[in-house]
Amino acid sequence: MKRILFFLGLVLCHTGNAQTITTNAAPVGWEHNVLFNAATRYKVSTQGPVVSLPMLFDGSMNPYYASGVTPDNPIVVLVEDLPNYHTQKGAWVGWTTRYLPANRFKIEGYDAYNGVNVWRVIADYSTVDYNKGDFVSAIPVGGAYTKLKFTFYNGQGGNVGISELFFVHPEATTPYAGLLSPALNNWKTAGTNVVFTSGNVGIGTAAPKNLLDVKGTMHAQEVKVDMENWSDFVFKKEYHLPTLEEVERYITEKGHLADIPNEEEVLKNGINLGEMNAKLLQKIEELTLYIIKQNKEIEILKKKGESNDIISNQILELQNEINKFKNR
Repeated sequence: MKRILFFLGLVLCHTGNAQTITTNAAPVGWEHNVLFNAATRYKVSTQGPVVSLPMLFDGSMNPYYASGVTPDNPIVVLVEDLPNYHTQKGAWVGWTTRYLPANRFKIEGYDAYNGVNVWRVIADYSTVDYNKGDFVSAIPVGGAYTKLKFTFYNGQGGNVGISELFFVHPEATTPYAGLLSPALNNWKTAGTNVVFTSGNVGIGTAAPKNLLDVKGTMHAQEVKVDMENWSDFVFKKEYHLPTLEEVERYITEKGHLADIPNEEEVLKNGINLGEMNAKLLQKIEELTLYIIKQNKEIEILKKKGESNDIISNQILELQNEINKFKNR
């Protein structure tokens, strides 16, 4: 009897000290939920009754209640551009709510592994009732699921509550990556590159208004700006080169060169490097044409001057001859 009690004690001790931890094949919680903040990280679209996309993926568990849900007007939530990682030892898909769970629903996944590119049914309760407040199912066929489609056909009185949609994929994300920071979620890897997929980046500013705003000095060995056009149109025959008189008149009236923003505009809005370089080159090319024209005029004057010198010499020779004649 003592031996039996001792054995039972060992079993109880072992059971009491045992812990369930997350592994590739058995995730305990949602720390590897790929769908956290899916609305800002992936392409998400809906059909049917209105739902709040942020609430379905924010991890807060607060439910959103949709009305008017029927088999002819179901809620459809499509999530695309998910990480193209194979499910390996396992992945799990599901939903949860506080009240008013869907009693008819269907979950499908698009498997892109090795180019198979096929929709697979993960769970189908579209024709039979489901009577629990949450649902989770292991992916039945291993693959790389880049799209998920959740369809909710019916609920109590046409009302359906959804707290969270989830896709637990231990090898496709790091723990709680989607919840660490909405901004950090927009950074993704593409091979050896790191890319920012949504929103603006601010360095030295908390309110960037462009893809990249830097408040301070940038240092680089080279900056390349893509251009849609360039200033060589100045050299085309149909280009109207303003006369210097027109240029002078514009400067007198406006206080700056034509096609160049004035001081007030630049101080308020800054300048576009590519556009400004093109405009400055336009002025340089115009100056070049003015110089070429003036050089031609100078050459003509030189030739006229040489001709005048010849005539003057000829007149002088004639005058000398006349003087000689008079002295005889």
